[in-house]
Amino acid sequence: MESLIKQIIAHQLPKILAMESHRKDWRYQLMSLKDKTLFDRLTLMKRQELLAWLQWYDNAGTYADHDCIRRGIPLFTKVGALTAAYQRIMREHEGWDGYMGTEYIRGSAL
Repeated sequence: MESLIKQIIAHQLPKILAMESHRKDWRYQLMSLKDKTLFDRLTLMKRQELLAWLQWYDNAGTYADHDCIRRGIPLFTKVGALTAAYQRIMREHEGWDGYMGTEYIRGSAL
């Protein structure tokens, strides 16, 4: 019986540790917010923090200044980065109406 318990713990421990690290990681914490709470939190963040979150969330995307310059596309402003982060987080929440405040942003190319 003790051996079985040790096997279960050994199998589940990495999952438990991963869940714990997700709980403490600011990027995952951000994803748990929504609506005005999310908007207020994003507003407090610096442009570089927003870009860092976007790069973490979508590592195939073009968010870093040097990538934008290399591809010849405009750099993200803080408002652009905030809008992109808000859209990416809110689209994961069921029932999102597509609005960020009074502006409809669902499906907009950012």
